Amino acid sequence: MTYKINILPNAEDDLDWFRHKSKKDYLKCFDLVRATAIDPRNGIGKPERLKYFDKEVYSRRVNHKDRMIYSIYETEQVIDISSFKGHY
Repeated sequence: MTYKINILPNAEDDLDWFRHKSKKDYLKCFDLVRATAIDPRNGIGKPERLKYFDKEVYSRRVNHKDRMIYSIYETEQVIDISSFKGHY
């Protein structure tokens, strides 16, 4: 079963930045989104659960510096992607 993906406005801005600055990382972001929709806790990008959050928040590597940050809402089968740039 796949999850529904919501890309939040900040993450949209990050994707737009990658589209203009780094095509390779831009394409990697979409690979990460596709893999996350199928299995949000395993797969490419070294998924890692982030500590100190009340909800289930994970990150995956886009590149050495940037991470995709997302929250999993298991009961609704929804994932909110909050950012693609930066490190937490």
